[in-house]
Amino acid sequence: MISFDQILEEKIGSGIYQLRTVSIIGLIEFCDGIEYVFMSILMAILQKEWQLSQTQVATLGSSFLAGVVIGNCICAYITDKIGRKTSFSIFAGLSVILVYYTSFAESYNEIVILRLLFGIVFGTTSPLGYVFITEVAVAKYRGRFAFSLTLMYVAGKAYLVFLCFFFLEDYTTGNWRGLIRFNGIPVLLCFILSIIYLKETIRYYLNKGLYTVAFQEIEEVQKENNNNQERLNENEKDGLINWQIRQNNMMIRDNQKEKSGVLSKQHIRITLQLWSLLILANFQNLSIYLLMPFLFAQQNSGFEHMLYLFLIEFVFAFVIYLFIDDPKYGGRVNIIIYASILLVITNLLLYIYQASILFVGMLLIKIATRGMFSTLFIICCESYPLHLRSRGSGLAMAIGKVVSIPSPYVLFPLFTIDPYLPFLILSILGILMIGLSITYPSDRTQKHLEIYSDDQKEE
Repeated sequence: MISFDQILEEKIGSGIYQLRTVSIIGLIEFCDGIEYVFMSILMAILQKEWQLSQTQVATLGSSFLAGVVIGNCICAYITDKIGRKTSFSIFAGLSVILVYYTSFAESYNEIVILRLLFGIVFGTTSPLGYVFITEVAVAKYRGRFAFSLTLMYVAGKAYLVFLCFFFLEDYTTGNWRGLIRFNGIPVLLCFILSIIYLKETIRYYLNKGLYTVAFQEIEEVQKENNNNQERLNENEKDGLINWQIRQNNMMIRDNQKEKSGVLSKQHIRITLQLWSLLILANFQNLSIYLLMPFLFAQQNSGFEHMLYLFLIEFVFAFVIYLFIDDPKYGGRVNIIIYASILLVITNLLLYIYQASILFVGMLLIKIATRGMFSTLFIICCESYPLHLRSRGSGLAMAIGKVVSIPSPYVLFPLFTIDPYLPFLILSILGILMIGLSITYPSDRTQKHLEIYSDDQKEE
């Protein structure tokens, strides 16, 4: 039976269409990287500039995380209704407004609300970007296309730190308003490009039964990629329609048996393991971002140390990019196993040796968490069929963030007892991540995306 994955591989292929999509989606990931680092630096600056208490600083971090959870839920339910492109453009536009509004904020309460709204935008666009890319890329290169978003994210972090040399004096003082205004330029560019050039995914049109539109898009993209103007023949069109109808019928049958969607009997093990891994990964990642400016400031380190950290992280992220689609030496599950082991060892060494290995330890943790997060995002998108993809990915990321919301109220008290005590806790939690990674039941490296199609072939 003809499937869209076959049409994607044999007739559409990879080319300008995928590169343009990755470039636009990647630009919002670049901006998300900027925003995530800016959030951690802003907390350190405002604590000194506005004389904030420890609780107020923790609330700034938690408000952002609460927004991310809301954004993940929006991605989980809204994008399947109004489309990937429409959702993306709306939240890219909202991001432009928030960037410039934040630069004029004068009160703590304003900043808390704006952090919440920024979190909503971040929480929507981040998983949506991975959903978008996995639906337009061929199986052979799907991991690399999706992981390229990580490279853009890391590049955004390095770019923000580079700008800090010009706008800030140190981690606690400087022109943070000018910094965020300047960062509004790439956000505005992304919004404009998404309106003009970004296309809705063909899978979305097929799933909605808009077959005529889907066929037109296939032919346009086919021409764009390889200048082949050959139209889909009637057998291919009928085959795609039958393929989609069969998937829809199987979806209806499954829904009649199980009303719980991602928690149905078919998906519950994958869902619970994804949720657990993302909870632990979020706690690891957030700990670094919350504590890093304070630890570097404590050591009187300049911005150059953070910049080196992100530049080296980019290099290692590129190495993961090269191996993520290799089922023998890389693959999705192997990468999260390697990352978990590295987190256990590095966190333990940081607790023991503390400031003497701070830079190297932070670097290794950043490499591990970046590989872990990006691979888990890809796994989320590949683990569910199309009708559950946005919901499954969004909910998994939301659950991961929900548990992290109170973490600033735990981390900062631990930090006051011993700045390196949080790393001992993180090392212990890393052991759980190893167990969850080793037992993960599905690795779809270089396999067709739609699960029902593969199940049908296996039957």
